[in-house]
Amino acid sequence: MKEQIQTNRLKEIDIYKTIAIVMVVCGHVASNTVGVFSGFISFVHMPIFYFVSGFFLYKELKKYSEKELVKKKFFRLVIPYIVWSCVAFSANAVVLIAGKGMDIGALLDDAVQVFIYARSVWFFIQLFFAHMLFILIHKVVDKKALRVVINLVVWALLIVFCTTTIFCMWKIKWLYGFLLLGYICSEYDVLSKIGEVKQVKRGVIFLFCLVGWIAATVLSFGVYSTDLVYGFDDMPFSLNTLGIELSVWACGLTGMATIYFVSCVIAKFRFFDILYRMGSYTLDIYVGHMLLLFVIKKIPMPKELVFVLSFIIAFFFICVPLYILAKYFLRKIKLYRMVT
Repeated sequence: MKEQIQTNRLKEIDIYKTIAIVMVVCGHVASNTVGVFSGFISFVHMPIFYFVSGFFLYKELKKYSEKELVKKKFFRLVIPYIVWSCVAFSANAVVLIAGKGMDIGALLDDAVQVFIYARSVWFFIQLFFAHMLFILIHKVVDKKALRVVINLVVWALLIVFCTTTIFCMWKIKWLYGFLLLGYICSEYDVLSKIGEVKQVKRGVIFLFCLVGWIAATVLSFGVYSTDLVYGFDDMPFSLNTLGIELSVWACGLTGMATIYFVSCVIAKFRFFDILYRMGSYTLDIYVGHMLLLFVIKKIPMPKELVFVLSFIIAFFFICVPLYILAKYFLRKIKLYRMVT
């Protein structure tokens, strides 16, 4: 019975990740075209990934030493960041050379934007730094309560002082809190305890989260300069921006909770097992859709709703299944396993 509960819980988490990556693709494709509804996408998908990352980070720290985990994170996050940034830079270089000829200055500027300012796949490098920060605190502090306090203090310092655009690190100041939340939920087995709550009570909690999510998103829309498609606001710290961004954090928190309950329901139906399977390929889908979107944006055509829907349908029902099939064979190659 214990093994079955564990399997079901992981199935829910994989479905959770799949829903989040669908939101990422929809958010990037339909950026600035769907009005207030973009808030229901953009404020939630990255918090979900940070939450899930923190959830599994607890399990990894139980299984591996800090030194072993740092090595694994380097190969899992930094190597893919370098590889896919090279791919993105190469694609940009081809377009630049085709349009302007061999402009060394433009190529160098593009290299800085891609590799230093993480314009392409920022999620990899930023998540690596977030993990390194957390693992360092875990290494030097033994007591759980003190570890929580130090992490909260570090998070507060990030909120106030972290404004650098190098590696998009200014985004970490808000997303780090979701990583902490995921770790705590895993450490204290919160998700399993939620599953043990009576169905009626879970329904009430779900409705509370749903209403809160809708209210927070609608109230926050229009007063916030950027959304989580690009990260939280990088303006200098002030009480005004703190209040605005806390409201957006509330959007992420209530949205995360709502979608988790939806994932729990979906996990009960075998018909939706494809969503469970896709949960293992979220990083691949993230990179793939970014590269495909880059190519499509270079094609002169109207970016209307029909195009948006066509891209989403083609990506998830044609490209993703073909990729999963191809990966079955590619996983046999050691170099490929290192960069994915």
